[in-house]
Amino acid sequence: MQDKIQQLRKQLIKKAKKQVQVRYAESDVHIIRAVSLLQDLDAGFNLLAENCIEWYSAHFPELHNIVKDNETYLKLVQELGDRANFTEKNAAEIIKERERRKRVLDAAKKSMGSEIQKDVLEAIKMLSKNALSLKKERLLLESLIGKQMQGYAPNTAGLAGPILGARLIAAASGLKQLAMMPASTIQLLGAEKALFRHIRDRKIKGPKYGHIYGHALVKKQPAKHKGKVARSLAGKLSIAARADYFHGENISEKLKQELEERAKQLD
Repeated sequence: MQDKIQQLRKQLIKKAKKQVQVRYAESDVHIIRAVSLLQDLDAGFNLLAENCIEWYSAHFPELHNIVKDNETYLKLVQELGDRANFTEKNAAEIIKERERRKRVLDAAKKSMGSEIQKDVLEAIKMLSKNALSLKKERLLLESLIGKQMQGYAPNTAGLAGPILGARLIAAASGLKQLAMMPASTIQLLGAEKALFRHIRDRKIKGPKYGHIYGHALVKKQPAKHKGKVARSLAGKLSIAARADYFHGENISEKLKQELEERAKQLD
């Protein structure tokens, strides 16, 4: 009897181990991890950029009012450093827009900021370098997600875009779960907090969409049509996810055309 129990135990352990190995071999494990890291990199970049801008503004406070793009701002800090180095030649490679470049150069000459010690400037430049490194890492990760999604979930990637598609897979905890979800649930993926607030207090309006608000077709719609287009998109995504999970043919272009036609009918 004891031998049979031990044998059964070994078989169960072997089966469980195989199931875990199969699960970790699935591409959506890597997609979920990568898209989660993408959000962390964005948060890290924004935090470092914010601190760098705040610190450097003691030396050149006018710059951030002219250069709103954080990446461009950080490149200026890293490559030029002291505002005395803001010359036409030095700035031309970073600020392509001539009028904006002229405004920056004029501001550098008339700046109300204080002088800055060399070691302090080096610390700020290192901060900007680290932030830009995170931005570069994000681009590499974005490329990886694109390749993974194209091979693993081409319909979802083709319809939603690789990053949005990956976010939906992550929010659903896997492609299988996404494929089994009704369209109404897909529509609200990413809006769980807003949905729970609505459930607790019915006076608060319920959300109409979650992650899929980031889709270009939804974003460009007037407010009165956003909900309808989001609902149509969720329906098409449900079909796309099932086609991917059950290894069907690539129908993403057909789904996109149908979605665009639906959006045109609302005009």
